[in-house]
Amino acid sequence: MTTTKTAAALEVAVIGAGAAGLAAARVLSRNGINPVVFEQSSSLGGVWDYRDDESTKKQKPMYQNLRTNLPKELMAYREKKWTGVDHSYVTHQEVLEYLNEYKTDFELDRFIRYNSKVIQLTVLTNTDSKLRMRDEILPKLRVEWQESSSSPICSNNDDNGTTTTTKSQVFDAVCVANGHYAKPSIPPSINVPSSNKVQTMHSMEYNDPNDFRDQTVVCIGGRASGSDLARELSQTAKRVYVSYSGATKEDDSDNLSHVPHTTAVNQDGTIEFEDGSSVQADVVIYCTGYDYQFPFLNGQSQLPRNENEGEEENDFRFSVQPGERRVKPLYKHFLHAGIPNLSFPGLQHSVVPFPYVELQAEAWAHELFAWSSSSSKSSSSVPDRAARYQAAAMDATLGGAKQTGRIQDTHYLGGGQWDYCRDMAKMAQLYNSDMEDYIRTNQAIYEHSGQERASSPPGSEDNYRETRYKRNYGTGGGFEVLSSGISSAVESSASSSS
Repeated sequence: MTTTKTAAALEVAVIGAGAAGLAAARVLSRNGINPVVFEQSSSLGGVWDYRDDESTKKQKPMYQNLRTNLPKELMAYREKKWTGVDHSYVTHQEVLEYLNEYKTDFELDRFIRYNSKVIQLTVLTNTDSKLRMRDEILPKLRVEWQESSSSPICSNNDDNGTTTTTKSQVFDAVCVANGHYAKPSIPPSINVPSSNKVQTMHSMEYNDPNDFRDQTVVCIGGRASGSDLARELSQTAKRVYVSYSGATKEDDSDNLSHVPHTTAVNQDGTIEFEDGSSVQADVVIYCTGYDYQFPFLNGQSQLPRNENEGEEENDFRFSVQPGERRVKPLYKHFLHAGIPNLSFPGLQHSVVPFPYVELQAEAWAHELFAWSSSSSKSSSSVPDRAARYQAAAMDATLGGAKQTGRIQDTHYLGGGQWDYCRDMAKMAQLYNSDMEDYIRTNQAIYEHSGQERASSPPGSEDNYRETRYKRNYGTGGGFEVLSSGISSAVESSASSSS
């Protein structure tokens, strides 16, 4: 691993104690920076902190029977192997256990302030931080948060006897790791409220397939959540339709039907598709993803603007618009182009999240050290402000790694994640033959597991999750398949038909 550095008494905040926030806390502390981690709940884990509380509406996409669609040999942080579990595709409980072990192994609890909800982040434009980039002196940032407590000695009480106190602290840098699976995104053209004929809901509200027994359900969206929910629901529902572009009836099975893109959801329960067909549904589940949200960044935050923003294409005020699924202006998709001491790890999607955010943390920690040091050996690879805004402008319109030009694809990475990880490793000055072996092994496992997953159409049996891998952690990396769930399923089918 990296050699511990010392960043002279930097004060750094991390918002969120999920996978990205924990990685940031670990990497920062290893590099001599003791962060303050604000976590709004009473426990860590972010999206993986599943809670089955019927008294409240679900606020996270985790559900009762979820298993990962990536093997643990790929998902693990670079610094911590995943031990104690034989199977490769783990449950959400096992992911949370792993994150808690990560916290314990690296003594991260000492940095986390639980029950602390950040309500405002403000750039102190006239207050200099300890960070200097060439001729730029980066400003300090003030974080305000509400701290909840059961103690009677506090400023405000709610109906449950919980008390809250509003506090604030000034930092040299802030890492915004509040996740991006909290604000459901539903296309307005098909967003219809529930009626006495049809129940409509987002996949975030889904938990138990038994709640839909003997009902007709339409899942709109055929990616990860739509595919898994359709498969699970087909065991209890009367009929399940999974709607997505490119669906073919050849993939139909038993009570599960694949139907084209949805064009209308009507309150009488009639669901219309782009081929002109329609079905009558009891329940519609929107498996349509999420929007980014940062409620503590607003008109009072005093975020910088590009000096050349007079023209529309150069209007680079901080922007997070519902439906766009784009955050701008960001340099390399995670540093604010105007003030790179404000970072946003984990925004890109279709990635292997834990290793990806870990390398982003390595890159940012290295840059913070470089910006806080007068040593010529502490070089920064982040360019000047004008170049950062120019790069951010290009990324905001390119359409992600596939360069589709669609705003909604801005933060899509997919197969581009391996070069991005190399880029982060180089920024952190960690790139060498061992790192290349690590990234190539990740890519190889990702591609093998992806091929197995792709062999099953949305909603079909998830035999790929029975595949078991073994990763080689020695020189050269690599992996082997101990057993294939896909091959076993094919052999079993052949035996049954003979």
